[in-house]
Amino acid sequence: MHLTVLESGIWQTTTTVVAAGGAVVVIDPAYFPRELAEVAAVARAAGRVEAVVFTHGHWDHVMGYAALPEAPVWMHAGLDRAIAAADPRAAAYLADARAFDARWYVPRPGGHRWPTTRRGLVDDQRLAVGDLTLRVLHLPGHSPDGLGLVADELLVVGDHLSPCEIPFVDDLPAYCATLRRLRAELAGDVRTVVPGHGPVLSAAAADAIAAADLAYLDQLATVAAAGDVAAAVAMALPRAADVVGMRDHHRDNCVKLGLAMPPST
Repeated sequence: MHLTVLESGIWQTTTTVVAAGGAVVVIDPAYFPRELAEVAAVARAAGRVEAVVFTHGHWDHVMGYAALPEAPVWMHAGLDRAIAAADPRAAAYLADARAFDARWYVPRPGGHRWPTTRRGLVDDQRLAVGDLTLRVLHLPGHSPDGLGLVADELLVVGDHLSPCEIPFVDDLPAYCATLRRLRAELAGDVRTVVPGHGPVLSAAAADAIAAADLAYLDQLATVAAAGDVAAAVAMALPRAADVVGMRDHHRDNCVKLGLAMPPST
């Protein structure tokens, strides 16, 4: 297996290119046109592109598939169903992409639409791609359609375990369950971890982030259950405390759990 990880200029968003036996899978191609041209060139130089995979439906991870029009797009079955049903959540993902591109004058020649050639994947599904076998993990919590992939000693985790940001929580119990599952995977044969944002990690570094995130989420659950807004405001972030906007993301997490947080300043 040959691994290439490319990093976008926005939020260190990663594109993962995995090649084996002349077959290639591209995970979360991102994001700007010149970056996507490089992604396509790297992928095609490595072999035949068999699939593009979305780790989840958020706009910064999905708009690049059009750079590889020859490949079907694989995603969690929940996202596939949401697209087919014109679910408002799926529509909102595209609206967010459209708004970002309009704000920053980003050309998107293919427009803002979902792929028509899609395949929904389910938890623990095995996929044969060339000489490679991919195992699917359903990883909800950040989004209900979160998906990870295991390939030999490689683990791709989408928007979990990033050294650049704290957990962005959609569903707290599901997020905690996902982190526990990832820790179990990291205790096995995994050696290399690719998060959706930030540098490639060793299994040990990824596990340290998972442990810190679980401690943060456990504390968040405790203060939310007590309705303790002051304690929520005072909570230390697991990392990235100096990143602009990260405290606002913590506030969003608290609001998700029903805490009446003061306005951000």
